[in-house]
Amino acid sequence: MPTPGALTPALDAPGPAAPTALRPAHARSGGASLRLDGLQWGAGRWRSAVTDLDLPAGRTLVLLGANGAGKSALLDTLAGFLPAHAGAAMLGGRALGALPPEQRRIGYMFQRDALFPHWTIEQNLRFGRGAQGPLDGLLDALALRPWLAHRPHQLSGGQRQRVALARALVGAPELLLLDEPLSAIDAEARPALRRTLARLLRERGLTTVLVTHDATDARLLGDLVGVLDGGRLLQCGPATDVFDRPAELRSARLLGVENLWPLEVLQWSQAGGDTVLALGAADGATTREPTPVLHWRGRLPPGLALQVGSRVTLAVRAEAISPCAPAPAQATPPCPDAWVLPAVLDELHCEGPLWRWHCTLPWGAPAEACTLPEALRRLSPHPGDRVALRIRSEDSCLLGGVP
Repeated sequence: MPTPGALTPALDAPGPAAPTALRPAHARSGGASLRLDGLQWGAGRWRSAVTDLDLPAGRTLVLLGANGAGKSALLDTLAGFLPAHAGAAMLGGRALGALPPEQRRIGYMFQRDALFPHWTIEQNLRFGRGAQGPLDGLLDALALRPWLAHRPHQLSGGQRQRVALARALVGAPELLLLDEPLSAIDAEARPALRRTLARLLRERGLTTVLVTHDATDARLLGDLVGVLDGGRLLQCGPATDVFDRPAELRSARLLGVENLWPLEVLQWSQAGGDTVLALGAADGATTREPTPVLHWRGRLPPGLALQVGSRVTLAVRAEAISPCAPAPAQATPPCPDAWVLPAVLDELHCEGPLWRWHCTLPWGAPAEACTLPEALRRLSPHPGDRVALRIRSEDSCLLGGVP
């Protein structure tokens, strides 16, 4: 049987300055800052847009995008498996472009676990940067100790993902690249492993780029979140800001915003520094009467210029909608701090500890709300009942264009 280290991927081969000792679980590794300066990456004939980005040391950036967005190609470029087509990537002030993969001090967890099938799990972990490193902290954190003598084919997909994650973490890399790290984990085990991963990244102070198509993973794991679409970084910022304020309609879809209501500007005015809009149902709804269905007041997002007749989308997350008892019919006051919209309940679905309400608004648009069981006990709703949906205007986001 070959000894560990006899056959290793180039990325994990020890370079001249590569650290070998695994730090204790409570220590911070001092990950390096990452800077993309006009970087363009690609594979075959495909090319990304030119991208600038700064990731401070010890922070986690989650790049969210659909298949084909260029996420894995970016990781391969940072790792040195694909050449950059323009610009530069800097890790801790070092230009990565001229360095071979084994000298970049990067840990990489591939989308497919890429374990050596003829080695035991312990042998898979003890090569490259991990050859001399104690594994106890990772074995306990990822529940791998019982499987050290097994070979990869004897483990489930989720267990192999844990091994691949541990292998990427061994040896205190300056940058950690994670390609869909939770994709093979079953739904029941995924929340616990997500929490474990978040804790490991935090405790080790690792600078991390994680790519995923799962908005929940992005929301719960990222200090910073970037939305990548067709090789273009649509927006990037603190996770809360990005999820609360999508920059455009495509971002909102990728970020998992459930309610995207197409509307038309019927009236437009200014009040102080605020824009005041009367919004009606856009074409395609069940009514085309030019009657306002919402009054919106606030500051328009940068780059969004509107006039009467402009089409817009109001984006609202399901958890921002509070179902309540229907109020007596009355005119909606202009520019309220919260809207109370009449609706008809179509369906109720249980999703673990939460209930999802599927409703229809008066102008025909579908609406989803997500609540705790308390709302059901309070309202005792049934499909076909009339309900009201309360939405704070600050929990909505106005975007240009319509779905």
